[in-house]
Amino acid sequence: MAVDIALAIFESPKRAHYQQDSTVKVNLDRTSSGFCIGVQGTIHLAEEKLEALDGKLYCLGDIVHNEVEVKRLEKLGLITIDNDEYSRLKHAPVLIRAHGEPPSTYATAEINELSVTDSTCPVVSKLQRTARLLHELGFQIIIYGKKAHPEVIGINGQCDNQAIIIKHPDLSNPGETEPIHFSRRTALISQTTMDVPGFYTLKENLEKLFSEKVDAADRNAALSWKDIRDIDLTAEMTGIRPLPQFVYKDTICRQVSSRNQKLHDFAAANDIIIFVAGKKSSNGQVLFNICRQSNPRSYFIEDEADLQDEWFSDNGEPVGSVGVCGATSTPMWLLEKVARHIENTYAP
Repeated sequence: MAVDIALAIFESPKRAHYQQDSTVKVNLDRTSSGFCIGVQGTIHLAEEKLEALDGKLYCLGDIVHNEVEVKRLEKLGLITIDNDEYSRLKHAPVLIRAHGEPPSTYATAEINELSVTDSTCPVVSKLQRTARLLHELGFQIIIYGKKAHPEVIGINGQCDNQAIIIKHPDLSNPGETEPIHFSRRTALISQTTMDVPGFYTLKENLEKLFSEKVDAADRNAALSWKDIRDIDLTAEMTGIRPLPQFVYKDTICRQVSSRNQKLHDFAAANDIIIFVAGKKSSNGQVLFNICRQSNPRSYFIEDEADLQDEWFSDNGEPVGSVGVCGATSTPMWLLEKVARHIENTYAP
């Protein structure tokens, strides 16, 4: 059996062409897989610093939620540390990763005379500024996100750690809504990597919840939260125009969220999907589930060692096409390595 491997850009299922004989075609998704801009920038900065410093650069937390990539950089001299180790570090170079950090991290760096290279993603930096300004304007901040996620910890730090964090858009966890003060001005924002439909479902459910809890005078405002822009924040700060009592700002990164439909189509266009990501990757779990919903024969691996022979056959015959894709935290070199391994292993 001949194996034809196509490590090419996947465009759309309509344009994909698969052999109808015994040839296996491997399609590597280069358009909606691999590092996002924020992570790519962090990796480049780390490599540059490691080369300039001849190794030994500290990183607060995993530089990316992909163990294979972390180990590669650690071989170059990157040293991953936790918050306790960071608090004791002095006179050393430290990298702030794309997830961003709360203000307390920078205060520690100043006290301990650390040389900080800040690679916070620009999208995350903008979100942190939005959260800080809304908090300073007296808004109660609700974050759609995961409480333990490093990005959310950084955003919450901009609000003096007073934000209310909700992971479940259907409000199915009463403990998440218990801290809400329904009489306060309230703003809804989101972790940049959460799903867009979930954000708007949460907004609608918060509107219903607030309309049940507020006084009759505020009911109309509670039933229709207002979308705001940066200029609206500036207008209130300068006294030109006040913001409404209940507002929301969609702060989800579209470069990440736009991958959802593309990966859905990619998964549907292949017989099986090999999805490559780190087990710690929140984005990886979300995107893998999208692939699996589109194609039940989707398999999650960290590297080629996780591949299983039975995935690649149908009743003893080889599958027609294999799609290889991954998360925003998965390096393209690893995706290429997995694709090559599939070629080498499942060729005759």
